[in-house]
Amino acid sequence: MYAKLSQQIGTNVRAARHRAGLSQTQVAEAIHVPTLVFSRLERGRLLPSLPTLVGLCGVLRVSVDFILCGKALEAPAPDGSGT
Repeated sequence: MYAKLSQQIGTNVRAARHRAGLSQTQVAEAIHVPTLVFSRLERGRLLPSLPTLVGLCGVLRVSVDFILCGKALEAPAPDGSGT
C-alpha cells in the first residue's frame, strides 16, 4: 500500500517540479532537506513527512491534493454556493 502511494506522490512531485522549472537541488534547498532525500522522495522510495509535504506545496505552488492524488481541488464558486 505505501509503495503505491510513494510512487504516486513521487510522480506528482516530479510533474509539479518540472512545471515550476526547478531542479531537484533548488527544491531540496527550499524545503531544507538534502538533495539525496528529495531524490528518493521523487523516485517514490520515501514518503514525505507532514512538514516536508507542506513545504513542497508552497515551493511548487500546488495543493496537497495535487501531491497526493495528482489533481487540483476545484475552486469554490464565487458566490460560495459550491455550484
